[in-house]
Amino acid sequence: MCLEGGCGACVVSIRGKNHATGEIKIWSAHSCLVLLNTCGSWEITTCEGIGNQRDNYHPIQKRMAQLNATQCGYCTTGFVMNMYSLLESKRGQVSMAEVENAFSGNICRCTGYRPILDAMKSFASDNFVMLPPKECQDIEDLIEKKCPKSDSGALCSGQCHKPLKVFQYGDNILWFWPQNLKELLHILTQIPGNEEYMLVGGNTAHGVYRRSENIKHFIDTHAVAELREFNLAKDKLTLGANLTLSEAMDIFNKVADEHGFQYCQELWHHFNLIANLPVRNNGTLAGNISIKKAHREFRSDVFLLLETLNAKIIAFRAPNGNPIAFSMAEFMTDTTPQTIILAFELPAYSRDHFIFKSYKIMPRAQNAIAYVNAGFLLELESLATGIVKTSRICFGGIRPDFVHATAVEESLQGQCFYDKGVVQNLFSTLSSSLQPDAVLPNASPEYRMKLASGLLFKFLLVHSPQDRVRQDYISGGPLLRRELSSGLQTFDTKPSNYPVTQPVQKLEALIQCAGEAKYMNDLITSQNTVHCAFVGATKVGRMIESIDASQALQMPGVVAFFSAKDIPGVNSIVDTVQQYELEELFTAGLVRYHSQPLGMIVAQSRDIAERASKKVKVFYSRGGSAVSLMPTLGDVLDNNRLDRIAPMLKPNVSQVKLSAPADYEVNGIFEIGLQYHFTMEPQTCIVIPVEQRLKVYSSTQWHNHTQAAIAKMLQLKVAQVQLKIRRLGGGYGAKLTRCNFVACAAALAAHKLNRPVRFVQSLESMMDTLGKRWAYRSDYRVHVQANGKFVAMQNNFYGDAGWSPNENAAPAHGVTTFRSCYDFTAENLQLEGNVVLTDAPSSTPMRAPGSLEGTAMIENIMEHIAFEGNLDPADTRLVNIKAGNRMRVLLPQFLNSREYKRRRWEIDQFNAQNRWLKRGLGLAIMDFPYQYVPRFGTYPATVTIYHGDGSVVISHGGIEMGQGINTKAAQVAAYVLGIPLDFVKIEATDTVNGANAYWSSNSMSSECVGYAIRKCCNILNDRLRPIRESLAKNATWMQVVQAAWQNSTNLIASEQYKFGDMQEYNIYCLALTEVEVDILTGNHLIKRVDILQDVGESLSPNIDIGQIEGAFVMGLGYWLTEQLIYDRQTGQLLTNNTWTYKTPGAKDIPIDFRIEMLRGPANTTGFMSSKCCGEPPTCLAVSVIFALQHAIQSARQDAGLQREWVRLGAPTTPETIVLNAGSDVASFSLE
Repeated sequence: MCLEGGCGACVVSIRGKNHATGEIKIWSAHSCLVLLNTCGSWEITTCEGIGNQRDNYHPIQKRMAQLNATQCGYCTTGFVMNMYSLLESKRGQVSMAEVENAFSGNICRCTGYRPILDAMKSFASDNFVMLPPKECQDIEDLIEKKCPKSDSGALCSGQCHKPLKVFQYGDNILWFWPQNLKELLHILTQIPGNEEYMLVGGNTAHGVYRRSENIKHFIDTHAVAELREFNLAKDKLTLGANLTLSEAMDIFNKVADEHGFQYCQELWHHFNLIANLPVRNNGTLAGNISIKKAHREFRSDVFLLLETLNAKIIAFRAPNGNPIAFSMAEFMTDTTPQTIILAFELPAYSRDHFIFKSYKIMPRAQNAIAYVNAGFLLELESLATGIVKTSRICFGGIRPDFVHATAVEESLQGQCFYDKGVVQNLFSTLSSSLQPDAVLPNASPEYRMKLASGLLFKFLLVHSPQDRVRQDYISGGPLLRRELSSGLQTFDTKPSNYPVTQPVQKLEALIQCAGEAKYMNDLITSQNTVHCAFVGATKVGRMIESIDASQALQMPGVVAFFSAKDIPGVNSIVDTVQQYELEELFTAGLVRYHSQPLGMIVAQSRDIAERASKKVKVFYSRGGSAVSLMPTLGDVLDNNRLDRIAPMLKPNVSQVKLSAPADYEVNGIFEIGLQYHFTMEPQTCIVIPVEQRLKVYSSTQWHNHTQAAIAKMLQLKVAQVQLKIRRLGGGYGAKLTRCNFVACAAALAAHKLNRPVRFVQSLESMMDTLGKRWAYRSDYRVHVQANGKFVAMQNNFYGDAGWSPNENAAPAHGVTTFRSCYDFTAENLQLEGNVVLTDAPSSTPMRAPGSLEGTAMIENIMEHIAFEGNLDPADTRLVNIKAGNRMRVLLPQFLNSREYKRRRWEIDQFNAQNRWLKRGLGLAIMDFPYQYVPRFGTYPATVTIYHGDGSVVISHGGIEMGQGINTKAAQVAAYVLGIPLDFVKIEATDTVNGANAYWSSNSMSSECVGYAIRKCCNILNDRLRPIRESLAKNATWMQVVQAAWQNSTNLIASEQYKFGDMQEYNIYCLALTEVEVDILTGNHLIKRVDILQDVGESLSPNIDIGQIEGAFVMGLGYWLTEQLIYDRQTGQLLTNNTWTYKTPGAKDIPIDFRIEMLRGPANTTGFMSSKCCGEPPTCLAVSVIFALQHAIQSARQDAGLQREWVRLGAPTTPETIVLNAGSDVASFSLE
């Protein structure tokens, strides 16, 4: 999906030879980064290759399915293959810690990771989970590879491949496979000096810095044994340049017990934080250093570590091949061409005289570039005296030209490093030396300066004699230690209703785990299919005067360029009949935001289309004055641009009087940012012209709307546009209307060219062109009594619409969830909302649209009230809950069962005893008023019984995208018809049987589709009743169906859900989150989360547990890690890929994750007593910033700061924590 080794969806398993040792090895790799010509001598296995429906499924695939570890399924095969590779590489002997550490390169947006980790850890040798005997197949048998050419079943030796030496493709591209160092040096002498070449190791650099298009010579170095060797001598460790990072880590483990090389254990831990496992499996030492040499701003951990250790680079230069030794700094500045790194030499350092420690602080636990990394090496006269002879104090992430803190190194010489005066001078010297640059999207210079000082302080806290360190300071030295994660899921079922309420396996689970599930881009089309890429505008606020695509059209493989003038109908991606204003597919005049599509290139391949799109020249009006861009909500409000602000919600009273008797007043501003949906499946559409119609295969959540938009754009009858959707690889609102950009564009190309078109949008293009969750700001004022009861409240909030206010959820969801369970009346609440227009893509709904923001606003106010009144936040909520609301009973029960009072007291005690390590506890509650919106639209369904065997097929108007709608549909049909679940199959959704259906969003489609299916089944039961009565009482289903068919009974029933068929209801939810925070770095652990979720009687508990966990973790990403940063000069989004935008990873989830489904009562107004559950838990994740507030306030108190409320919002990053926690180098002392 990401094409840069950052998401893990494409992980495969590779089996190949280590040319230095002759050993056959197995490792995982991101296939998107593996160049085809490197694969000649490898055996590559995909998910379909380890198990499938025909040959039986692999135990990993089965376990993932059984433990509900797949939802949309798009990421699942990557997880499976990463685990498969790990088991094979370790011969089946892995620990749970190794397993949990192995998924740094895999992103899942659906599950919240907990079930995935449970499934994978079940294969660990130290696993304590009991498994069915049939699942305990010998791992040794699983990993053996049979030779496909042998009839005897002999194992594959990997010796069949005969390597090529050179290959030419295209007109002038050469690929070389040298077999030794001599051949490699010879090849270099044959390359003209004016032509680019590339040494191909792991090609992982392409994930960070895209490969030059001008490379003429590729030299594959895998077979050069001299570059893969290592040697341990008494005084040095020599590592071959082409060793992968994982191979280097294995060597570090082997030599860490040797005298002088114990520091290699520290290297192992730091290397473990570099990128992710598949990248480390393929990326090489020399490759990493080469990136640093070419891009000095690159925060290379390998370079930092080797420089700290004063390692040497041994290099060769063609043609003579004489070895040359470089220091790391010397190599960075060497410009001699055709210089090849042979090896790295790491000196021995005796622990009797040397202390070494390194650090890497990141936005999330794994797979991220450092904010700041650091390495410290002290040479002491003796450990007893602490007198420093020499030191190497190195930092990365400060400036491209900053490595050594030279002044600090000089100040330490001859001094005892833990002497009080030395320590004071140390940090004043460091502060004056550090001058971090200010380059977006990097963290602020202020944070990076504090962080660098904090890391040096941590080093001193750990390595100074502990009797010289204050007792409450000691815990601040070590980095946070994360224990193995676990979870607890508690729910009831109703066996009398099975399979409804039964925790069954998701219908598609096994085929998703085996890679057999088909998504849009899996559709096979004819050879004349063409591909598309958008051309984006770059001058925001200017008018487009002309477009010149001639250069792009001259490129081989380019077929066409289309722009607004080529659209025969309405230039819009939305259907205005459905209450939308026009939004241009291609802008033809004013440019509203950076990267707004102004046209598209159509070419014979996706790669050609994307390269050609950069060749299109666009000419803009000059304009009379400079355009002041405002891509964010803050830009507009800070500049008081009233012309961009419009009311969207007027109060129902003219003014709430804040003159009622009150003991104190609370004022505040609460700001929460944008969030990108990050579906694992890109926006995808395939359009095939057939007989004056268009067959459209679109990854849409709203096929009725996509169909109408395409028809109006092309001036076709709606019936001429027919959609079919089997499943989506995630939606979350991203594919409600924003999917229509690629759908309409692909349809236009197919219509114009009369040939199949495939449009798969790149991650960068999606993040640049498509809207995100609405950002909000809340300005509030509250009058409060001494007990925390509010008597009057004003809340004026602003929503970031982007350039168009088309999809505003605040009036429908935000207002009702803001009121929540609290005692609001027309006399005590004034709620006013405003739409703000910015120079950014039109914002769009995202999971819990409006309700997340509304809940966060009121819960933040409750926390602030408690803080200003010095009250317990739980007591403040309780005193404000409306009389008669169920939450008045649930909240005390929840707090008591989770031991809230005891835990809060223990946290306060812990905080009093620890200066630099803090804990916090955060609560969030909500009364979620569930509404069936809008008040028009239907959800059709058709149920068909086949007389041949009594099997049943269902087609419906909902879209399966991981939420389990098909599983629930089948459970409902099986229950109502009284047949086994495996009799029921679900057909793909289309615009014939699912015509006129409304969106699959807001968690309502499962209930509405289930309702329609029940109506269909009741109709069929009514038709079958006379048949049953005419047969014997023990007649089987098959006999009844066969008799009905022979009686010409109609075995097909169609019905629909329509507005009013079900009544609205309330969902009660509570969450308690506990965190641990490193005040010196801002890093934190979520130690425990308890969620109590009201689901009525869950239709499918496994499905609903997965929805709850996944929704909450998506919310954690919003509040903690997902930061969107714009260039205010150009309006360009700077965080538009996996390396700059960080969704939560497997080690960012709660360590202890407890989900309980509220027991009873049944929901009398919903569908079959159930309640939806996919949205509310996202809202509860706001509890994490309240826990952080608790921890930060303790740190601020210790720092002697004035007691005041800290404005935390979304996201609250490590930077936010450090800059608000009061840490100052003046307080960095040991005593």
